[in-house]
This record gives sequence, C-alpha cells and structure tokens, in this order.
Amino acid sequence: MKKVLMYLLIINLFSCESEMEKDIMTQEQMSDFLFDVNLINASRGFQNKSNYNYFAIRDSNLFKKHKIDCLTFVLSNDYYTKNPKLYLKIYDRISEQIKKIKDSVNNSNN
Repeated sequence: MKKVLMYLLIINLFSCESEMEKDIMTQEQMSDFLFDVNLINASRGFQNKSNYNYFAIRDSNLFKKHKIDCLTFVLSNDYYTKNPKLYLKIYDRISEQIKKIKDSVNNSNN
C-alpha cells in the first residue's frame, strides 16, 4: 500500500511541473542550505576542541533552520541539477560565503 501511494505521489509530482516550481527553493535559499551542509560536513573532518559536536547535528535540525522539508530540498536539487548554469551560480555564491569566512578568520588572527 505504501509503495502504491509513493508511486502515485511521484507520478503526481512529475505531472504538474508548474505546480512544483512554486515549491522550489530560490537560488539564495538553496545556496544558504548547501553552505550549511558543506560547512557541517567539512567540520566533521577536524578534531573538535570545543564541546560542540558537529556529528550531533541532524538533517532534521538543518531542515528546521531553513524552514523546508526533505521533499522541498529534493525537488529543488532536481530542478537545479537540470539547470546547471543556475547550480553554478549557487555554488559561486557559496564560494563567496566561504571566502568571507576565510577573510574574517585571517583578519582576526592579524
């Protein structure tokens, strides 16, 4: 029964693309979300000297922070994957955010 409902949902999603586009995250929202995902994943590779444990950050917390659900992200990711020029703009924005953090850290060390 669950599989049938899932298939119906998928068929329904693909049958009304214009309806789906309103559920797509903006480039700015997608960039902010992916920035957080990348920051969390990158920080997991370092030994943590503070009491804050990045392994404890769950996906559900990230979705709450950005006020989206998993389906919204999946639809948005699918949309931007099919539009690589837009996805490149998103990652250019993420690169700028990372550069600002690096510059901030470098300036605070001087």
